Amino acid sequence: MSILSAQELCYSYKTKYQTVQAVKDVTCDWEAGVFYALVGKSGSGKTTLLSLLAGLEKPQSGCVLVDGRDLRELDVDLYRRSRASVIYQSYNLFPLMTVRENVMYPLKLAGVSDADARTRAQDALARVGLNEDYWKRLPAMLSGGEQQRVAIARTLAVGAEIILADEPTGNLDTENSSQIVQLLARLAHEEHCCVLVVTHDPEVAKVADIVYRMDSGHMKEAADE
Repeated sequence: MSILSAQELCYSYKTKYQTVQAVKDVTCDWEAGVFYALVGKSGSGKTTLLSLLAGLEKPQSGCVLVDGRDLRELDVDLYRRSRASVIYQSYNLFPLMTVRENVMYPLKLAGVSDADARTRAQDALARVGLNEDYWKRLPAMLSGGEQQRVAIARTLAVGAEIILADEPTGNLDTENSSQIVQLLARLAHEEHCCVLVVTHDPEVAKVADIVYRMDSGHMKEAADE
């Protein structure tokens, strides 16, 4: 069974001048162990779909299923703390916390002890290639690629099985972008995560196992074009 599904998912919002149907009747299954890319023009509905899958927005019709259960019937906060993590282009790190403290933070929110949170954070940082030389640094002391690794480590530390990434390479140069994409692919293929990346970067799409395209709120597999 798929770990994450959309069933006839619809979402619209109103601007000053019109109602925009951002997501239109999207039905899809996403499986663990697969790296997916979601491409399309700006305004095509990619980020809105990601927000629906993360539980940040509620569908106006249709539903999001997690292991076959309607997300609206689950504790959405717990879902985002333990099952699904969102990785952003802007990293979303706390500037006055050290690298290790940033990774520990969601664990502490979940009631994990200091000692256990510290151990899990350090293990996660090591898995993304950040050794103890980085643990006490502040985010401003890191490159963009290193900051994105910290954000990914935070995802690993909480044990998320679903990784939803919104333009994770958008602020990075070519070399750092390639490293982050390879890291996300490894999380899918070696850590058995379900990884869905919204991207404008064709290099990300080349690495993905399956590419979907959004167009005016509709989604289809890119190979079908």
